[in-house]
Amino acid sequence: MKHKWVELAMRLAEAAALTSNDKYHKVGSAALRKDGSVCGVGYNGQPPGIELNFKELYDRDYRRILTVHAESNALAYCKPEEPHLLATTLPPCDRCIVEAARYGVKIIVCRPCKDDSHVPNFDLCKRLNIDMKVIRLEIV
Repeated sequence: MKHKWVELAMRLAEAAALTSNDKYHKVGSAALRKDGSVCGVGYNGQPPGIELNFKELYDRDYRRILTVHAESNALAYCKPEEPHLLATTLPPCDRCIVEAARYGVKIIVCRPCKDDSHVPNFDLCKRLNIDMKVIRLEIV
């Protein structure tokens, strides 16, 4: 995949992350087809119609139960076998990697997590025939 499409996907993911109301990790994701066109963009947040009250917003464990991941939200706009690349602002969890494989994603690009709370699972990606790349430098 061309570098310009990877750059586009990361910029879209970073823009989507800004819309998250998560106090700890604002995560965004973008899915692109093989030709570089966009098929999905998403951010982490609660399902439609679910608003968190003050206590829930600050109870991290409870909030996590009600959170739909950015990758899942981006892939929800895609048809199976449509997305080729999935960009995300944090390394995806195992559940999101498996979902990406289910949609036919071949490449995942992500930023590293600054506090090591999200570690890339390269072994799972390899097992699912997904090439994962961690982009450490800012894209200019």
